[in-house]
Amino acid sequence: MPAIASFALGLLPMILISGTVQLESPLSIGGTDELIAYDDGSAYWLTWHGTYRGVWFNLDDFWPGSSWQADNTEFWFYHLSTYPWDTSSFYAEVYNGDVNGPVTQLDQTSVMAAHYTPVFASYSIPIECGDQFWVIVNTEMSSGGWPSILSDNTPQTNGDHSFYSYDFIEWIPWVPSTVGLGKTTWGAIKTFYDIPVFRSTPGCCDYFIRTSAAY
Repeated sequence: MPAIASFALGLLPMILISGTVQLESPLSIGGTDELIAYDDGSAYWLTWHGTYRGVWFNLDDFWPGSSWQADNTEFWFYHLSTYPWDTSSFYAEVYNGDVNGPVTQLDQTSVMAAHYTPVFASYSIPIECGDQFWVIVNTEMSSGGWPSILSDNTPQTNGDHSFYSYDFIEWIPWVPSTVGLGKTTWGAIKTFYDIPVFRSTPGCCDYFIRTSAAY
């Protein structure tokens, strides 16, 4: 039975289900033209679900036939005082690989996460990523998957791109509306707490992991 709680943090009521929290009010996340990202700029969820959380980037979704040189990667995290991080440290990792999963590690950078602000992994030499690659938050330094990352609420029209894994073998699409919940379980939660049904429609939502090119 997943851990379930309902509580308030300041002006942002939240619902916790099995390492996943829904923000009652969305948070705006800025961006620039230099970034490529799958998120839609509005954060609805935070999660520490999975030891590894990553985004598969396919340049055909942005500029077909091109490849990518990564200059840095931007991450957005959210610290929940009720479920504090046991560490702010994580590994930002870049791999080549297609939708089936990451294959060869191209970079590993140790980074310190921060609450609701852009956090960067910067590369001294731009990383040649090719036309498909993965950027991963590796939380092996944590006992519970922290730091918790933000995600949007909008399923992609061009397939799944955000995934989590516990063993680095099986990569599961990030679908927050169904994590740890069965239909009867959700009905009991809704009745008990009198809270709105999760906004996420079926489909993979996206972590706030973005990458910038070298020019």
